Amino acid sequence: MQCYRKFLWLVLVLVSGMANANQIVEKPITTEKALKMAEDKGWLDGLNLSGENQSSSKDVEQFLTNAQAQIKDITDDSLTVTTPLAKPTSVTFMFVSLSMPRASLIDAFKNAAKSKTTVYINGMFENDKNILDTMARLQAMTQDMVLKPTVKFGPSWFKMYQIHRVPALVYDNSKKQIKMMGMTQMPFFNEKVASVTTSTDLGAYGATFPVKEISLIEQIKQRMSELDWEAKKQAATKNYWKKRPTFNLSLAAENHTYYIDPTVTIQRDVVNRAGVVLAKAGTKFNPLAQMPGAYLGLYIVDPSDSLQLAWLDKHLNSFDYRDQIIVTRLDEVKGWDQLSDLRKRYKRDIFLLEKELITKFALKSVPSVVCMEKNYIKVSEFNVRK
Repeated sequence: MQCYRKFLWLVLVLVSGMANANQIVEKPITTEKALKMAEDKGWLDGLNLSGENQSSSKDVEQFLTNAQAQIKDITDDSLTVTTPLAKPTSVTFMFVSLSMPRASLIDAFKNAAKSKTTVYINGMFENDKNILDTMARLQAMTQDMVLKPTVKFGPSWFKMYQIHRVPALVYDNSKKQIKMMGMTQMPFFNEKVASVTTSTDLGAYGATFPVKEISLIEQIKQRMSELDWEAKKQAATKNYWKKRPTFNLSLAAENHTYYIDPTVTIQRDVVNRAGVVLAKAGTKFNPLAQMPGAYLGLYIVDPSDSLQLAWLDKHLNSFDYRDQIIVTRLDEVKGWDQLSDLRKRYKRDIFLLEKELITKFALKSVPSVVCMEKNYIKVSEFNVRK
């Protein structure tokens, strides 16, 4: 899955920013928007992603965030097609090349739009730096058309149907495959399809042109081979702690304990599908009372304070295996080394404080301990300066 995420991430880089996009395309474009645009428009329909589950922009962002651990050597094996290719969703489709004469390409688009036939291209325009550049060119080429064609990247389909010269039309209903080159007039092609009963290559019925652009998959492979993954890893590692939010809770001035009552009041009747009232409005409910075996043990410290670490050291031998150490911040430059040292020192995972915990437990000072006591949440603050 890591190789797949690297691959999808690179696709998004190609979509969203390795060069300045044409002015027709909105700029700048975020990873979220680039992924959604690619999905909505079906630009990547012809890419076979080795059968892996589709990733999301959250996965892509997570890959970037954890780049120091996830970036490995890239090999061609990560992009090898290992699963059988399905055919496009429609039974009739058109193939063109961006190297065709402009007039022939526009004519093909008009015929495809009129017959609602999907058009596939093999890769990006020559010298285009990202997918949005190519899509911007196509949009400019078709902007005056009343009916807009549906154009998608389909390198897998070019390979499956052995399309080397274009324009080409293909009919594939899973029972018979019919191919014709040099023709974009759908009525003529449909007549020929109706006249044959077996899979047939009808040959060329007009001028054809070679497919000059490289497969989008090969273009991505090439970009991947040219990327300095080690430099990206180092950059992500170096900048991670600078970008991560820190929470500078005040130093506890005295030993202080307060309790949080998790009891909630039901605002309206809770009714199941059978109409049975499970809980009436106004009923008070304490979730801790319903979980007698529940456990909570959080030790929250600022690791830059040696006195807080010394205080934490005193609890080391009494730690429950379920206790968690949560730190408010780490050094912007040496954060990874500091995190590693803390893990070795306390022989357990170290967690980073999130804003949700501050809000949920009304945290104000450090060091503090959060635990449960008699169906209440108990928060204890400790003065380590005494």
